[in-house]
Amino acid sequence: MAEATASRDELQRRLATLTPQQRAAFERRRRERAAAAGPVPAVPQASGPAAPRRRRRPGSTMDFSVFFFSGDGSSVEENRYDLLLECARIADREGFAGIWVPERHFVDFGGLYPNPSVIAAALAVATERIQIRAGSVALPLHHPARIAEEWSVVDNLSHGRVAISAASGWHPDDFVLAPGDGAQVYQDRKNVMFSRLETVQRLWAGETVEMPGITGTPTAVRTLPRPIQPRLPVWVSSQGSIDTFVQAGRVGANLLTGLVAQQPEQVKAKIAAYRQARADAGHDPDAGVVTAMVHTFLGSDLDEVREIVRRPLIDYLGTFLRQQDSTGSGYALLSEAEREVMLSATFDRYFDHLALLGTPDTGESFVEDLIDLDIDEVACLVDFGVAPDLVIEGLTHLTELKNRYQGTRGVA
Repeated sequence: MAEATASRDELQRRLATLTPQQRAAFERRRRERAAAAGPVPAVPQASGPAAPRRRRRPGSTMDFSVFFFSGDGSSVEENRYDLLLECARIADREGFAGIWVPERHFVDFGGLYPNPSVIAAALAVATERIQIRAGSVALPLHHPARIAEEWSVVDNLSHGRVAISAASGWHPDDFVLAPGDGAQVYQDRKNVMFSRLETVQRLWAGETVEMPGITGTPTAVRTLPRPIQPRLPVWVSSQGSIDTFVQAGRVGANLLTGLVAQQPEQVKAKIAAYRQARADAGHDPDAGVVTAMVHTFLGSDLDEVREIVRRPLIDYLGTFLRQQDSTGSGYALLSEAEREVMLSATFDRYFDHLALLGTPDTGESFVEDLIDLDIDEVACLVDFGVAPDLVIEGLTHLTELKNRYQGTRGVA
């Protein structure tokens, strides 16, 4: 064990000294070794020297929410939801805009959250002000009447504080849960998502909707209980496709995205297309809330934060890439040493460019970059493996940064 740890440390030290040319040479060698076995994931290239730190500009505002997506759904320890509940209470007390819980099935990555409405019901009675959000509900996996019913219950429990982000789903195994022909639903999942989202909103508004009965004849359905909010606040989740950004704009939804696998200029262009689609469809283009999910941990010392988050974030990224193997990522083709080099390079890129990791002062620079991309809210993913007591402590520093920006947009 000690030898393995020393080896990992040595790899990390060597990675820190790699030039872009050396990284490229390593990449070529790794690809040559694995070419016969299929595609392999790319080792992130060095992003160059960190840009000069920026400070908050006068008039800059940003909303902050808290996001949960644990990488270890198979742990057997007790009180696995204590961190979620305690963070929810703190975020509620400190005036965060929302708290997000995901929907994930059958894998460790996010496996603590198979049904966000169940978790949301617990959050509803543990909080008083914060908006309780699903990030996301995979609509093709569920009957729209069930979605309307479950979230209406939570809306009542929370006195009108629920919202969802609609997702199309992506993991093929998840579609064993889909009503009807799972394979067909999977192939048409994006269209199914938008169609069911419209149906959910109609049911939410109190309409009676005809749906196929057991004999194939239409059955009139009106869901109960009636919700508190007259319309369900909705985001649409999209990580890549500009078409989904545009469709989200057309239907007047908010937008939930991330910075992973997207270059900043790409994100900005997609958000511009989203806002234009809102305008073309008759919606206020500026009223749509664009939320970006980012890994987050703040402390009082930058170097100390780097050491605290290094191992948890590397392990978290490894869990993510292992689950990607089912979609052909090729992560399993790498040796342990190559995986460590890859993950260490990814960590450095995350820390310096793609995550809210550091101090409140360095965090201002990151937030200003997000504002330049036309992002309205940071969804702070806090449960990526840092010790729970440190996560709680880090919320104090995150609250300090939030208070500097005092987001005022609210929820569209």
